[in-house]
Amino acid sequence: MFGQVELTVSPSCYNCLAWSADGEIALAAGEYVQILTPKKPTQGKEEGGFDRSKREPEWHITRFRANLFTNREWPTVSPQNRDDFSIGVELSQSSVVGLSWSPPGLAKHRRCTLAVLTSNLVLSFYQLVDGKWTRVAIVNNALAEHFNSVIHDEGPRLRKTNVREFAWCQPLKVPQGKNHSVPAAESRWGFQILTVANDDDDLIFLHVRRAEAGLALYSVDIISIISVHDPAAKYPIVQSGSILATSLKSKMRISGLSCGPWLLKQDEAAPGVCHAIGNTAATYGTKLKVIRLDVNLRRDDEESEPPSRWKLQATTSENPDLSKDAGERIYRGPLEWFQAAKSGEIGLAVSTLGALMVVSFPRAVYEGKETSSGKVRTKEYPLIENTDTTTEKTETRHWESISAMTVASDDESKLSSLHLGTSGGHAAAKEFTDAQDDGVLSPPPWKAQFDAMRERFDIDHDLGGLAIGRIWGLAAYGGLTAAAFTLHPGDMIEYRTGAQERTSIVFSKAHLHQPHTPSILRELPEFTSDFLRLRREVVLRFTLHSLDYDDRNPWYQKLVYTAACCALVESRDESLLLQARKVFEWLATATGVDLTEELTKCSSPGNKLESKTVEQLNGAGGHIFEKCDICQAGIAWYSAQEAQCAGGHLFVRCNLSFFSIQEPGVSKFCSDCGTEYLNEDALAQLHGAELQSAYARLSNVFDTCIYCGGKFRA
Repeated sequence: MFGQVELTVSPSCYNCLAWSADGEIALAAGEYVQILTPKKPTQGKEEGGFDRSKREPEWHITRFRANLFTNREWPTVSPQNRDDFSIGVELSQSSVVGLSWSPPGLAKHRRCTLAVLTSNLVLSFYQLVDGKWTRVAIVNNALAEHFNSVIHDEGPRLRKTNVREFAWCQPLKVPQGKNHSVPAAESRWGFQILTVANDDDDLIFLHVRRAEAGLALYSVDIISIISVHDPAAKYPIVQSGSILATSLKSKMRISGLSCGPWLLKQDEAAPGVCHAIGNTAATYGTKLKVIRLDVNLRRDDEESEPPSRWKLQATTSENPDLSKDAGERIYRGPLEWFQAAKSGEIGLAVSTLGALMVVSFPRAVYEGKETSSGKVRTKEYPLIENTDTTTEKTETRHWESISAMTVASDDESKLSSLHLGTSGGHAAAKEFTDAQDDGVLSPPPWKAQFDAMRERFDIDHDLGGLAIGRIWGLAAYGGLTAAAFTLHPGDMIEYRTGAQERTSIVFSKAHLHQPHTPSILRELPEFTSDFLRLRREVVLRFTLHSLDYDDRNPWYQKLVYTAACCALVESRDESLLLQARKVFEWLATATGVDLTEELTKCSSPGNKLESKTVEQLNGAGGHIFEKCDICQAGIAWYSAQEAQCAGGHLFVRCNLSFFSIQEPGVSKFCSDCGTEYLNEDALAQLHGAELQSAYARLSNVFDTCIYCGGKFRA
């Protein structure tokens, strides 16, 4: 379990905390974003084995500034009319007002991309580039590109391109093909869809992809747009088309956004066609709206390269029945979707005045198969404060707004628990099970730490029990929950300088009855010789069986020759040795090279290949052989881990292509086990596009460590 973290910053927005699937925590702090990366256990011990975790922090803490824009990134806006121009936005300090991590698989090395919304209504993407957090894309540019051809007046176009709210959808994963030994990227990582709400109350669904060529390029395509502003529909007393309706239309905003889970369907008769249904909930003014998104995925020709392998088409429509079933209440604050443990019902938690509202949808209603009449259930959970006095115990309603909310899911028990906190320091949690619901919220596991720190703050400053805590953010990951809060005096006007600002983050178990405390640090498998050999055989089998032969690319010929040599040296599988023999025969025919030694040794496993002579390296088909860049001598094949030339120079081998790594700065490493691989982007700069294209097909399939599944780092 992590200890508490104290940062000398002040949060700049509610829901200021975000925890990525890679284990990194982001905190919105004014003009900056604080990034917390967990340290590995080996980084907390000295050389003598002494634990120094008590003296050093458990996190790497860094920050980057999010409010610096070039004129090209954020063009200067001339004054417009009062409906389309806001001095507060155009002249703001561009502080951070929202952030969220994307699902894994979008950023480089299949990591998460951080989306940051600033007060100038610009939504940016950030990722690590050369060790620094760098802005790599701006979503507003994609909106401007779409609306510039439709709207010619600058004022209305400005409202269409400003981003008010955003939310990531869950990754849309397509089913794995039965004939594929290794799952495709669409099955492992899925499609990344981002939902944004602009200043004109349009919900825009965007398909976000990382460009194949380049380190910091993203493509953002609009797949569907729906407008939600209609004051007369939500407020019947307002006459449609009246001056009041027009004024409400320009002033009402979407203040909360959350995307529900996908329900995927596939026709067995048409395996290349998938259909997915999802719903997005938004708080529009003080009301709740539910928008249904229908996505059709159609697979192109099998030989087509990504990202054009699948065509994505989407349609959106408002679900007025679901919005009506939520009741005529005043909704504001965050929203969260969850799924029940066994019943399969999908629920939506919405914050309202002094209470939490939970709306439960049966799967058939969520999909739109059935109407919602009498099938949608709503339940109110009041926020109750217990006040103990010497004479009696009283319960009062807590009226502060809910400022943070998160849902923690346990993959083993399929249990979901909702955690919430208010700006007045009230904390509560609820586990969603199939048992009888008593309609009462429970204290969360992290509340004891929060109360202890508030009491210590009260004693240190002699506040007589009037200290208050404000909960700013909650995030969950891997069975853990993190809560960010600040402490303040409650009986006086507070004044503090920037050096006195403090934000505390505490960690606890996510579920109330969790038997053990999980760790976000992954446990590495035991790297025995048999385990390493079997994992290598998976790569070799794919390289020799699944990759199509390419007579025109010499680097591809070198790649399959190296894989066949590795199978000859390492593998004990007779079918793999047979495939290696076929590769050698194909190479001998295609290039005219003499591979008699290799073909002779294919009959039995555990062989070695001597280094090639100068005549063989310079002869016909000699480009498939490896030679030392230092002395130009041939390199022997005796191990999958290392390579040595005839001159004695020793190199390490890439664990994916099994090429010898001879140049500095061309490697990428597993973040967990440190295994070394060739970096496909660095190869393109040194050896051109032919080697990069041959190796990229392999690295796109095995895009995480083949031994432990860890993410790469350059």
